[in-house]
Amino acid sequence: MNALSHWFTRRVIPWLPERFQQGKMPYLVLFALFMIGVMLVFALTSPYEHGRIVPLVAAMVLAVQIVLLYFGMPVSVAVHMATALGAAQIVFAVWMTGGLLSPRLAWLYVLPVTPFFVFGRRSGFAWLGIVWAIQLGFALMAWGTNWLPAFEVGLEHVTSSLITYALITVVILIVPLIYDDQHRKALNQLRLRQHELEHKKQELQNTLAARDQFISTVSHELRTPMNAILGFNALLLDQAHNKPRAQEILEHTRQSADHLMTVINDVLDFSQFESGRLKARHENFDLRHTVQAAFDLFAPKVKSLELDYQCTIDPALPHWVSTDRHRLMQILVNLVGNAIKFTHQGQVHLKVTWLNPGVRFEVQDSGIGIEPEQHEHIFKRFNQAGENTQKRYGGNGLGLAITQRLVQLLDGQIGFESTVGKGSVFWFELPLVAVQGPPVEVKDATEDRTVAGQFCFLVVDDHRLNRLLVSQVLTKYWPQSRILQAESGPKALELLSNEAVDLVLMDMVMPGMDGIEATQAIRALKGPAATVPVLGLTANVNPADLEKFTASGLQGVMLKPFEPKLLRSKVLELLQTP
Repeated sequence: MNALSHWFTRRVIPWLPERFQQGKMPYLVLFALFMIGVMLVFALTSPYEHGRIVPLVAAMVLAVQIVLLYFGMPVSVAVHMATALGAAQIVFAVWMTGGLLSPRLAWLYVLPVTPFFVFGRRSGFAWLGIVWAIQLGFALMAWGTNWLPAFEVGLEHVTSSLITYALITVVILIVPLIYDDQHRKALNQLRLRQHELEHKKQELQNTLAARDQFISTVSHELRTPMNAILGFNALLLDQAHNKPRAQEILEHTRQSADHLMTVINDVLDFSQFESGRLKARHENFDLRHTVQAAFDLFAPKVKSLELDYQCTIDPALPHWVSTDRHRLMQILVNLVGNAIKFTHQGQVHLKVTWLNPGVRFEVQDSGIGIEPEQHEHIFKRFNQAGENTQKRYGGNGLGLAITQRLVQLLDGQIGFESTVGKGSVFWFELPLVAVQGPPVEVKDATEDRTVAGQFCFLVVDDHRLNRLLVSQVLTKYWPQSRILQAESGPKALELLSNEAVDLVLMDMVMPGMDGIEATQAIRALKGPAATVPVLGLTANVNPADLEKFTASGLQGVMLKPFEPKLLRSKVLELLQTP
């Protein structure tokens, strides 16, 4: 059967006109040609009266239909007309050759085949019903009437009956042949499609991997200089407290740098959301302090605006909670920043309420509001309310999309209410519960000695400005300390072999031996150098890379850009750890 089907596809179909080579058309046309041949055989062998004329007429009608089909006749019209013609011819032949006992009646079984194959079950079953009705009619005639003409069976009918049953058998065998060929074609197309999909999947995986690598690399390359910009800016701000003009310029620089960092973080976070790699890192922290820090971040900016800028914290709000502090801070900064951006005058009010359990955060503004038709799109990526919003206010259209996903990451829910020209209220609720805060530590002489002590620090980073920044921060808080610098992992190992170092500050991404390999090599050293505390400093925020870095033997890790005061706190913590 497969060989015959293959021969039919390869040898017969290509000889048909192009119009007859599409879909099921070749099978339909060839079946019609086959039936024309059957009619001609009956015309030559039929012993019955009118047995030659009727088949010849049917063959001519089928030939005309094939021509009309070539010139555009609808397939549905051609098939149903041909089937009706066949039914009429069979009824006439059965009527003339014995009724229900006629071998011609067997041709009725063939009638539903073509409609079923071309149009489906409904058409096939409809013609099957017609066939049953015809058979029932002949049965009724045989039982109770004399309507059928007299008919005597003789030996002269043997050849005609033999040809009838033989041809019917051939016609019925054509059906599985056609379906086998169609199934084989469909299977081959399915396999080809599957192969294409697997190839596309592999290409997509390679593209996603390349994208993630590109974003990670670009993020690192952007965050590394931003570390120097923000770090030195913070150091200058501390020294310019008595110079208002210089402090104002530095504040503007800091705001611009913070805005750039927001864009960098939004793009990176969205990429990690798409790849499913962004995870929440729960920690215990002071909720009131975090809310106030997010609110105070915009205090310098609103000084030049006519805004009533307020923060209201519920007195019942617990001090210490557990969730991802960095992500909560990011959510608050996004919502408060948006409120300030779209409010020229009036108020921006941050309100935090204790739900016991849970906390509700609301950012209310009296800004431009959001058009009703934009409400359902406001949390979609790269979407901003109104066509001119991006032109007038800037932004990348990722802030609210990322904010919604961050809230969901923290198992919360977010929503908003807005009226055009009157302002908006963005709110989100997190399932926070009160936790026990850390024990209060009493200052003693050990801490004083640690803050003012003489230490030897080793700063390992391939970027000179980053080594300079870290050295400046360490020198500011530990002026009597000694700072060693290494631009590579091998250089750091060499210094550790010859110097007594109290703390290593290690960058992760470096050419040659990176920070992960260098930390592992430090832990493999012999003597006191193997146990020296190592603090990781990196602009790489890929969670998988950070896990590898931490597992290499770090005592802590900080992301660049970092706040000098936070770096000082972390270093102090490691120096005090026995």
